[in-house]
Order: sequence, then structure tokens, then C-alpha cells
Amino acid sequence: MTTTKDITYDMAWCGRAIIPKGTNLIPATNLPDGGYWADEWQNMSIKEESWYRNYGFHITENDL
Repeated sequence: MTTTKDITYDMAWCGRAIIPKGTNLIPATNLPDGGYWADEWQNMSIKEESWYRNYGFHITENDL
């Protein structure tokens, strides 16, 4: 599954990330509410890469 549109993601104190259309999504089987984890995408900023490694980008059904 991939994102069907750009998604604005709030990274709290780090600002906002734009998860681009076409980003691969991985089912979030480790969370009770489900959803998806966004996979890496090209041209991630340093802050986005750090957030990805340390927290992950959780995408819910409402975001899609």
C-alpha cells in the first residue's frame, strides 16, 4: 500500500514533514489502534530521517 496524496505530519518540536504521495506504507501490527508506518522516502531532510529512525511516522486511516 502507498499514500495516495501528500500527508502533512506534525513532528512536535521538530516542525512538520510532508510525506509525499507514493510513499510505501507498512501495517502497524505493533499498535492496538493499527494504522500504518510510513517507509523512508527520497530526499528526506535530516530532521525527517531522525524522526523516522527514532519515532516513525504513524499514519491512520483518517490520514489516507
